[in-house]
Amino acid sequence: MPNKIVKSPRPLISVIVVNHNGKKWLKRCLDSLFTQDYPKIEIVLVDNSSIDGSVDFVERHYPWVKIVKSDINLGFAAGNNLGIGAARGDYILLLNNDTWFLPNFVSKLLDDYFIHKVDVIGPVEGYYDGYQRLTNTVTKIDFFGHPTMVYSTGSDQGFYLSGVCLLFSRKTYQQTFGLDNDFFMYVEEVDWFWRLHLLKKTFYLDRSVIVYHAGMGSSSAKINRHRFLWRNENTLQMLLKNYSVANLFWVVPVYLLQNVAEIIVFLMMLRPDIALTYFQGWVFNIKNLHRILVKRRKIQSKRLVGDTYIIKKMYHGFGKLKHLKNRSVINGA
Repeated sequence: MPNKIVKSPRPLISVIVVNHNGKKWLKRCLDSLFTQDYPKIEIVLVDNSSIDGSVDFVERHYPWVKIVKSDINLGFAAGNNLGIGAARGDYILLLNNDTWFLPNFVSKLLDDYFIHKVDVIGPVEGYYDGYQRLTNTVTKIDFFGHPTMVYSTGSDQGFYLSGVCLLFSRKTYQQTFGLDNDFFMYVEEVDWFWRLHLLKKTFYLDRSVIVYHAGMGSSSAKINRHRFLWRNENTLQMLLKNYSVANLFWVVPVYLLQNVAEIIVFLMMLRPDIALTYFQGWVFNIKNLHRILVKRRKIQSKRLVGDTYIIKKMYHGFGKLKHLKNRSVINGA
């Protein structure tokens, strides 16, 4: 008996591409979108105050692209939210500017979204030169919000999907409060997926669809102060917003002790600039504590599961020690 063919709806998909001085990536990304076999795509480019001619390039060569200009660099989360606000589609595809993909990319991803009946779907990442990466890993966080890669077992989808490319409905995004504008860069998708878990939403890593990603398309690949600063600001925010009060009593002290240990390490490495970002992260959260607590109350009032459910999905160890064990370079990711 032949397999039943599942035909998914064909809604308008708004593709949101946030760009900051990423002109060198835009041609391949936009050409990939232009050659898609999916018939109903709206492309929204959010330009975060680029000074490299990105806007002129797109206006000249891709006049069908809707450009939303920001006079300041809003970062990843707020940039995407600006684009979603200007988009018309009921389905949203967030996409990094330093990506490309095959012509059936959007249609296949949408088909699988409906076949698997999930709330969010994302592809696996391949190298920008066209080679595939290993696909038997998923991304998790440890108890203190540090991301790590682990080998997947069975149906384990990990704790979150990469923000490089995500497809979801506008309704799901609104129900789960979306990306937090106060997360300028880094950890923003982890924070959102934590809320997806709290609200019992589902997601799927589609290993049959590949997005080829350069990585660090609009930011430096080197260890730098800003990356550590954003990570240290955002991780503590995420913990404060999403954990129950009972778990915050032990998670936050251990998290801060980890911070102290890392400060000592960076001082020994003669990197006081990096050590300082930990103090700045604490100050940021203290100064913005009222706003964080307002968001926390909103999230906690909507949660449908307890922390036991969430913790089961985490990596049960120290993610940073795992990196050291694997001889990974400490890079603030």
